[in-house]
Amino acid sequence: MTLEESREVIPMMENMINQIEEQQGIMAEMYQELVQRDGQLILLQEQNQKLQELNDELQEQLKILPSIEELLDFLEKKDGEIQTLKDENQLWKELSEKLNNESRLLQRQNEELLKFRNG
Repeated sequence: MTLEESREVIPMMENMINQIEEQQGIMAEMYQELVQRDGQLILLQEQNQKLQELNDELQEQLKILPSIEELLDFLEKKDGEIQTLKDENQLWKELSEKLNNESRLLQRQNEELLKFRNG
């Protein structure tokens, strides 16, 4: 190669080297972005796994809880029992009042009989 030819080739080679260095820089940046995204993806996968475990645990807990229909049936049954007890209590109260009134009446009659006997 002549000196004149090398003067032409050397700048072209320097230009090619610069382009290769630029491409290497771009590739290094792209690699860093990929590494960063890979790390983010791993974190997301871990979070997704934790959420799945929590969801499975929640589903198990929900299976243990009685259904709304069962609770409503239970509450209606208890409400009926309470109403029955209230009704029975009212009847006992009325009966107690009648017995108290009769007891007072009998007591007055006994007092009158005692007065009549002693008087």
